[in-house]
Amino acid sequence: MKKFFTLLFLIWILPLIAQKNIKIRHLNGKTIDSHVLQQRLSRLVDSAKIAGLQVAIINHNKVIYSSSFGYKDIENSKKLNDSTVMYAASLTKPVAAYIFMRLVDKGIFGLDQPVYKYLKKPIGDYAKWKDLAEESESFNLITPRMLLSHSSGLPVLRQLYGNKVNLIAKPGEKFYYSNEGINLLGFMIEEYTGKKLEDIAREEVFGPLQMRHTSMIWENRFEDNFSNAYFKDGKKYGSERRESSRAAGSMSTTANDYANFTINLMKKKGLSRKAYLEMLKPQIMVKSRRGFGPLKDSITTENDAIHLAWGLGIGLFDSPFGRAFFHTGHGEANQNYAVAFPENGTAVIILSNSENFEKNNAEILKLCIGDIYSPLRWLGHLDRNSE
Repeated sequence: MKKFFTLLFLIWILPLIAQKNIKIRHLNGKTIDSHVLQQRLSRLVDSAKIAGLQVAIINHNKVIYSSSFGYKDIENSKKLNDSTVMYAASLTKPVAAYIFMRLVDKGIFGLDQPVYKYLKKPIGDYAKWKDLAEESESFNLITPRMLLSHSSGLPVLRQLYGNKVNLIAKPGEKFYYSNEGINLLGFMIEEYTGKKLEDIAREEVFGPLQMRHTSMIWENRFEDNFSNAYFKDGKKYGSERRESSRAAGSMSTTANDYANFTINLMKKKGLSRKAYLEMLKPQIMVKSRRGFGPLKDSITTENDAIHLAWGLGIGLFDSPFGRAFFHTGHGEANQNYAVAFPENGTAVIILSNSENFEKNNAEILKLCIGDIYSPLRWLGHLDRNSE
């Protein structure tokens, strides 16, 4: 009997002792105990019916807390863990921008050299981009700077425009979030260098930053620990397995891996000072009421106070704690968000495999780092609260 109770002690008590309680600093300097945060996030994931969640919190430019909640495979009751590979969706874009700026530093590309000068053929000779031949004069004005700042005039997705890729604005004049533009940048990088984007990413980012669970394409090694995604009603979507690199959103990663990348940006490592000045300064102000959907054409002044803008591959806004950078990642059912306050040394990366994440993002951000400043209304996350 004594041995039985000793075994129970080892099974139940020791893991609790091993979980060191950490003080997590919020933006305003107040703290929350990691045990308290763990309990509150766990309750929120359950009550909001979020299938699974990975969270990594950065204080003083170091990961101070990382944890996972919910399931990677609900049908088979498999729990999600910190090494579970998640679909990053558009969190790929800042990585693609960083890669490009690394190549700019090496003298391979220039931000303001027209894109057509890096292509082997006229744009109309590429089946994927043939529509742009109809407006070649305007296309020839487009530069990598415009592609990275979403000011090229290219649409977000061709599927929303009759599967055509015509310009919807004059190059350089207006912010229009564009997957097509970032994918064109990735295509340009591959053709001009003669190397696959996944190989460049491994050499320039994932290897140096020890992002061991990250790749631009699906890899067989992910089979051991990957996440399925789930719709709002709990119906299974499945897992994203991109077989070709897309600079706009093919990457798979973990919250901890992406935290390594975020810390690198916060500490301004890996790029020249000039490159970081370009990447993290406003290239174009964002005046739209929403970033996506019908309201993308509605002009507003409601974000003027925070100077909402786009840098190179990343969103920017001003807060009481200095300029912050952010990006969302929105797939069919995977939903992610990352935000960093470099002057404060604070950031959080949140990856989910659930369509129920975005409408709960505001509460999660507030719990994790006390962030009430992210432009969630512009992203549409607050709209979903009223559904």
